[in-house]
Amino acid sequence: MERHFFVALQLPAEVKRKLNQLCHEIKKNHSFKTWVHPEDYHITLAFLGKASRIQIENLTSSLRETVAEHDIFTLVINRLGFFGNKEQPRIFWAGVEEQDKLYYLQKLVANACAEADFKLEKRPYAPHITLARKYIGSDAVPVDSAGWWQTYGEEVEFQAENIVLYETHFEMQPKYQIVKSFPLKK
Repeated sequence: MERHFFVALQLPAEVKRKLNQLCHEIKKNHSFKTWVHPEDYHITLAFLGKASRIQIENLTSSLRETVAEHDIFTLVINRLGFFGNKEQPRIFWAGVEEQDKLYYLQKLVANACAEADFKLEKRPYAPHITLARKYIGSDAVPVDSAGWWQTYGEEVEFQAENIVLYETHFEMQPKYQIVKSFPLKK
């Protein structure tokens, strides 16, 4: 099986626990084909796809230097949202408030990836935490992210402290395995 990689902001265990509680409540009234395993919650910074050993070694070296100079910062989960059409969204996610430090960190990571010869997506960066995939609910009306937030949401503040290089194992649960961890500057 081919190996796929990505770089992400690791979430603290307490944040994962709170998101899992939120999903547990939502599952009572709404259905998705797949719910993300709580250990797999993260904020993607760069999707890499397939990678050679040399690319991973170069990226690891570059990320170590890049991330060591970036200070820890605070993020707040403050909304829910969907990607895809409103009747049958393909991704259900939790979002974080706009934070310049997160966007700057993402640019640093993207530059490190480019230096290691990765070709990244051209889409604008949209930080989010994927919670579920493929809505299969029988609601006659489109999903309402603002309504879901009012019903189920609760702001969660946390410190962004760690960047992680993950490898995806499609056949496992949880399916993301840490290859290397890079702490931000305290």
